[in-house]
Amino acid sequence: MSALAHWFEQAGLHTVVIGLIKPHLETMRPPRALWVPFELGRPLGPPGDQAFQKRVLLAALTLIETATKQTLIDFEDDDPRSTPDPDWRAPATGAATSVASELSRLQPAITSFNEAFGRSSVGVAGLNLAQCASLIDETLATGKPPASADGGSALLQFRHACDDLKAAWIEAALANGKPSSRQLHDWFWLHSQLGLSLRKLREQWLAGDDEKLAGIGARFIVPHRWRV
Repeated sequence: MSALAHWFEQAGLHTVVIGLIKPHLETMRPPRALWVPFELGRPLGPPGDQAFQKRVLLAALTLIETATKQTLIDFEDDDPRSTPDPDWRAPATGAATSVASELSRLQPAITSFNEAFGRSSVGVAGLNLAQCASLIDETLATGKPPASADGGSALLQFRHACDDLKAAWIEAALANGKPSSRQLHDWFWLHSQLGLSLRKLREQWLAGDDEKLAGIGARFIVPHRWRV
């Protein structure tokens, strides 16, 4: 984005870059930049906090009016949700032994989130959540993703099913409180049946003979922090 900012400026367009990695901004030197000390993927801060996100946007847009030369400033506040919430409790999933059974226990919380916020990030796979859950369970049992129903890539369908299920599990966790990102993802990867299944599947693929699956297991599926 910093490189694009230089091109846009040459064409007469004013730009502001909001950056999460300060050394990149210092190296690329975009015409105007706001560094924010937030988690990767959250350039405006915590999701759902409109007031805080507005502050970030206004701080960035103000640079168009005030910066007359190459400028890099720091946003003054950290993410207000970086501190763990002591009152948050993870969704109860009982003794779920499969992704499908865990889904049935989380469904009320998922529905509650959707009704409260009027939105959902689920839908990229083109399957319902029950189908996505069955797909993950079958993949774990057989060692490879089942054939795609539309004749497309089985691996791409698997990836999209994972994305939809992760989104649903996170929505369930957000239905009753505002956990920090670390709280949220520790619960997902270390305690939820879905997270544990994906970690187990990664280990299977790394130990197997299929180079493509091993490559996917090595690079994707589970973030670095939760691989051990």
